[in-house]
Amino acid sequence: MAYAARQVPSPASFRRNSLAGLTVAISSVPDAMAAGVLAGVNPIFGLYAAIIGPIVGGFVTSAVLMVVTTTSAAALVSGEAIAALPGKDRDAALFTLVVLAGVFQIIFGLLRFGSLTRFVSYSVMTGFLAGVAALLILSQLPIIAGLHAIGGNRIAQLIDLSRHVLEVDPASIIVALGTGLVTVTLRHTRLKRLSSFLAILLPSVLVLILHLDSVKLVRDSGDLPAGLPRFALPAFGTAVSVLTGALSLAFVVLVQGAGVSQSVPNPDRSRPNPSRDFFAQGLANVAAGLFGALPVGGSHGATAINVFSNAGRRWAAISSGIWLALIVVALPAAVERVALPALGAILILAGFQSVKRSELAMVWHAGWVPRLGATATFVATVVLPIQAAVALGVVLSAALYFYDASNAVTVVELVARENGDIEERPASPTVRNNDVTVLAVYGHLFFAGARTLERLLPDPSDARNPVVILRLRGHLAVGATLVAVLSSYADRLRAVHGRLYLSGIGKEAYEHLTADGRFRRTGAARVYAASPIVFAATREAVADAQDWLETQDEDR
Repeated sequence: MAYAARQVPSPASFRRNSLAGLTVAISSVPDAMAAGVLAGVNPIFGLYAAIIGPIVGGFVTSAVLMVVTTTSAAALVSGEAIAALPGKDRDAALFTLVVLAGVFQIIFGLLRFGSLTRFVSYSVMTGFLAGVAALLILSQLPIIAGLHAIGGNRIAQLIDLSRHVLEVDPASIIVALGTGLVTVTLRHTRLKRLSSFLAILLPSVLVLILHLDSVKLVRDSGDLPAGLPRFALPAFGTAVSVLTGALSLAFVVLVQGAGVSQSVPNPDRSRPNPSRDFFAQGLANVAAGLFGALPVGGSHGATAINVFSNAGRRWAAISSGIWLALIVVALPAAVERVALPALGAILILAGFQSVKRSELAMVWHAGWVPRLGATATFVATVVLPIQAAVALGVVLSAALYFYDASNAVTVVELVARENGDIEERPASPTVRNNDVTVLAVYGHLFFAGARTLERLLPDPSDARNPVVILRLRGHLAVGATLVAVLSSYADRLRAVHGRLYLSGIGKEAYEHLTADGRFRRTGAARVYAASPIVFAATREAVADAQDWLETQDEDR
């Protein structure tokens, strides 16, 4: 009950977040209707999604400022999934698709698959978010110019727009510039909490008063019918035909949502829980499908506007859905008269604000690998279909992970000082005759990492009776590649009458190596299990190696 009490907003907070929600609701109208067009269905389904998603998702998300609503990516993926179906079957298939995608997302959340998002490279995610922000900005340029741009992607549309730059509508440009000026000016006054709302309202009123007929209004995107969505069970007979599409949709929405939640830290500085956000988006999609709506997910644009409008609690997102429901029922005529360039200007400002320049600079200065990952993902997001860009980002993240892991292996020599301290020194490229060399290995030793270790191990070819002790503490398991590398190195040492000892081996790795038969507790290739006492296993290995070397002296 104490937690619930803390969640009750003060009157001032309630008003501020309600106004932020109203701004999000108004700006969502054209985007939601456009999403319906992208999916090839009635635009009203997009409006229903913008009502249901924020309300259901807003109550559950761990990223309290994230708005779960329609997204271009979700609309495109769902549209492609049902494109081959006859027109009369598309609506039923769409709702089934959305419910199935939601079920997949709920399962992923319950299985805590959100932890897998940590394998998505920070540089790739930064590039993806910057690309989405660029798409948000580019998508609004034709609107504020009062033109219709054609092209297969936003870059092609920008080129087409540049060819017709002399045909831009001056009134639309003035409305957009005025909206931006009002927004920026009011944000430095006592009315800053109302800045986005007033910046949309005032230009729209002037457009109507001055009869600027060339400026497009929301009603130009399609009729806005009154009434709320009704509950209906989906036609599960179409489930098989949309199953793979539902899985693809679930994946795209979750990856995009993970990027959105990462970009908006909670006001209390708590970290969002990706698995919980998976579950929240899944719940919202199940509800959306049952009420005849488009798929929903964490929206970069709506979330950016929510933050830009000074939202500070989850009530802002929830209220945006409630506001839109009231608007659809009571004020469809008023929303139809909102100037689209005003909304476009707000979205452009929100897109610029969502770009974290400090994060981009950090990635850029981190080296050529992060720079390549961020740049490639950014370009792919802007040029390719969003689902292809997400897939590329995942593949690129995996490639960068394995590249970094394989090159992050280091080998240092451990030398005992007279006072008992252990000093780390750069490993020598060769080993010494009749001596013990203790090496510590750091980094991932799977796949390519094991091969990197193979190149870093000192060459025993010109030595006699060398003993090499590899300290592998912290490496709890060994893969086949690493076993092959260690076995090969042990054979090279045997060829010069030397030995290889492995110390600090974890329990699972110890059992694996001893069961394999190539390494034993005794002999020329030995393993020493890790002990709770740090360096105990390595000291034991050193003592055994020195005893063995003494027997070699006696033989000589």
